Amino acid sequence: MELGDRMLRALLSGLGRKGGTRGWAFSSWQPYLPLAGLLSATEVVSHWTAVFEKRGIPEAQASSEYIVAHVLGAKTFQSLRPVLRTQPLSPWQLQHVQKLSSCRLQRMPVQYILGEWDFQGLSLKMAPPVFIPRPETEELVEWVLKEVTQSSCPMGAQGGPLILEVGCGSGAISLSLLSQLPQRGAGHTSCPGAPWTWSSATLPTSSTKTWSSWPLRSAGTGYEDPVALDGGEEGMDIITRILALAPWLLKDSGSIFLEVDPRHPELVGSWLQSRPDLSLDLVAVRKDFCGRPRFLHIRRSGPQCGCLIEA
Repeated sequence: MELGDRMLRALLSGLGRKGGTRGWAFSSWQPYLPLAGLLSATEVVSHWTAVFEKRGIPEAQASSEYIVAHVLGAKTFQSLRPVLRTQPLSPWQLQHVQKLSSCRLQRMPVQYILGEWDFQGLSLKMAPPVFIPRPETEELVEWVLKEVTQSSCPMGAQGGPLILEVGCGSGAISLSLLSQLPQRGAGHTSCPGAPWTWSSATLPTSSTKTWSSWPLRSAGTGYEDPVALDGGEEGMDIITRILALAPWLLKDSGSIFLEVDPRHPELVGSWLQSRPDLSLDLVAVRKDFCGRPRFLHIRRSGPQCGCLIEA
């Protein structure tokens, strides 16, 4: 029996039920008895991909594949054993797919729907409104790891560099560094101006004008905390605050690594030139995998200014 015939049977079986068939192909599609046990994972992916595309959901096929794979206990659809892709789904599995797909129809990010997301080999818990780590941030972590392992920078009391993450969100950066730099210092101090060797951050860098004009923002259907996205008039508010504090946060020759908007490297360079008192140098700009200037390495060239509280 063709997939279309099965869908027709499901539609006809819904006639006479409360609410009729209105919206059955979108948010209230139900695994009616004639449908249950007949559709394979591949067919369910095709069905929901078509639904998502019709409703204008971004990354329709990937969203459908992630949801179906999650229900079947896998990370990705491609990692499913061939038999799991072709054997019929149970009524419970079909119902679970429908429930999660309904969330996607409300434009909830897949990461929140699944409740987890992989980052640098770690599986991180995800829930609104925590900022979802982007693929570009993995590149930032890789750059920091390379610089730390190749550097002869001063070590902390526990034998590793002292690294401060600003704007932690899900903690993706810190957790990745901890898992790959087991000697990293993690001690507590009563002075926020502790002599940090390295600092890294993924900061809100979207301008207020850009952020307020986003379709999801204007429709009120955004799920991430706007504080993690809106960086002020030019998207520079938090960046300049961090850099202004750097003389009290970093050791001499300490470094700051930032993930920024592609517009910001030039703006940051100009801002640092206007603040020679900070003794901060923009030493490197790196592009992301799409070729956009995304990451900054800023180094402190003067002595630390002491304790931030005293200042």
